[in-house]
Amino acid sequence: MNPNRIDLNLLKVFDAILRTRSVTVAALNLGLTQSTVSNALNRLRDAMGDPLFVRTSEGMMPTTWAEEIAGPIRESLAQIRATLEHKLGFDPAHAERTFTLFMTDVGQFVLLPRLLRLIAQESPLVQIHTDQVPPFRLRESAMENGDVDLAVGYFHEFEGPFHRQRLFTETFVCVSRAGHPRVAGKLSMEQFLKERHLVYLPPGSGHASMEALIDAVFQEHGVQRATMARVAHCLGLWTLIADSDYLAVLPRRLASAFAAMAPLQILEVPIPLPSFEITQHWHERFHHHPGNRWLRNRIASLFGAQESEA
Repeated sequence: MNPNRIDLNLLKVFDAILRTRSVTVAALNLGLTQSTVSNALNRLRDAMGDPLFVRTSEGMMPTTWAEEIAGPIRESLAQIRATLEHKLGFDPAHAERTFTLFMTDVGQFVLLPRLLRLIAQESPLVQIHTDQVPPFRLRESAMENGDVDLAVGYFHEFEGPFHRQRLFTETFVCVSRAGHPRVAGKLSMEQFLKERHLVYLPPGSGHASMEALIDAVFQEHGVQRATMARVAHCLGLWTLIADSDYLAVLPRRLASAFAAMAPLQILEVPIPLPSFEITQHWHERFHHHPGNRWLRNRIASLFGAQESEA
């Protein structure tokens, strides 16, 4: 390996392919042609004496050597960017920067469209990528090393040196199809216990605790809950509800978004369920980072969040 033949742009290409598992998508993210990225990858292979990525049915998979160097390279790139932004400041009107967010379904439906409209006006060269929320430890690790800038949505508390800001308070409602043969306008406890349910359990969020409360109510009444399906993602969930007689308990804003796309009715849940907070979280390492601070301030402004960052 000859490190003198490796420059910063080649490392950016390496990181982009590692993230996307695709030369084509990496080129799009970097604003380069596919041939330019392919040539850069060939230069990296020659300089490092390793294939680095192997084409498979699941995309460009890293070799064991690429996996070994991936963490240090990614951390180094993040540190270089953070240092330059700290010294030079973050100019949103001219910044060419990609922010990556862990975002739950509520965040994507309620927040992301508004955020993209705002960024398109204020910072047209900035890109936003969203990632599926992973298990707890992987989530924290990705945010600590700078792979992910913010986590936005309904989360249980993070452990360790993380900051948190409340964006808005949310409540749960029940959703059924419009024209349901037994439920119209108001949902009684008897109906709630008798009807069949779709359970929405997105990974990495706090919904599981709410579902545990609902299950406890059924147990108190000596009724076995008729759960027809448990779904991890909201894509197409509105169609499942609209084409059936099932009930689903969902966050109110998510339910409203569904009702705008399908003939659904929104009903109050006949059992006391606690409200919950939609929040944004970030690691202490990036608390004073100009770019990170700019993004979270823009997100907070969308909901008039006035609370100090904890």
